[in-house]
Amino acid sequence: MTALLVALAVAATATPVSADLKRARDRFEFGAWSEAAGTVRAWLGEHPDASGPEAIEAYRMLGIAELKLGDLPQARSAFVSLLSLDPDFALDPFLVEPKVVEFFDQVKREHEPALGPLRERRRALDEQRRLADEAQQRLLSEEQARSGPPTKVIRVQDRIYLFNWLPLGAGQFQNGDRAKGTAIAAAQVALGATNLAAILFHNQIAQDPSRRCSTSQPYGCRRPPYTDADRTLLSRVDVVKYVSAGLFWAVYAYGVVDAHLRYVPRIETELSPRDGSSLRLSWSF
Repeated sequence: MTALLVALAVAATATPVSADLKRARDRFEFGAWSEAAGTVRAWLGEHPDASGPEAIEAYRMLGIAELKLGDLPQARSAFVSLLSLDPDFALDPFLVEPKVVEFFDQVKREHEPALGPLRERRRALDEQRRLADEAQQRLLSEEQARSGPPTKVIRVQDRIYLFNWLPLGAGQFQNGDRAKGTAIAAAQVALGATNLAAILFHNQIAQDPSRRCSTSQPYGCRRPPYTDADRTLLSRVDVVKYVSAGLFWAVYAYGVVDAHLRYVPRIETELSPRDGSSLRLSWSF
């Protein structure tokens, strides 16, 4: 039951982006408290100035892990560090076992005299940030009202590198060379269909029992089990099969090389309004 509560508590928090914190979280979920605490401490040592959601998650895991290990001073220190980053932080009693919540709340009460001013300072900073955002929006709105709508915009087209490796002229179509892309696609479709037809025709002849022969026949069966005529036909079909396959891959290789040579990751095009048409910023993939 305890492990389930801990896992639910972890699931309720933001997933860490850092690979080290992800590894610590995995150990934390399985109840490997010592390994989780060690990994978190290593991450905190590498990021002494961390103050965002990752740092809060790190101190939360460290505090709970140290409490599970019975090291109350270290657990207290971790929770105090967490509260210094978020004075209003609280553990959910429905997801975290009661003794952990009780210990955390006790630490929070003991440091309330210091948390009060810190909380007020954070609120003041949030208010300043909000006022700064409003002033910025007001400035932009006034400038737009004064200068009118924009006379030009930039259209940004992000291209996908993977398309350079796809068959059927995908790279050429992405690069805007539709004629070449159509030619490559048509050639690969034709060569692929020819190769498939040759394979099916070859198998049909080779697996047809009625076409088998033996040396007892008076003529036309020098190399059983196929008649001389069928063996000649199979040889010609093999030529078609291998040549079509080779040409298919040659066209594919040409398409890949050509796509790479003409590939540009991002295209920015300056647009100007015509006939009063509206402008917009768009991305196409």
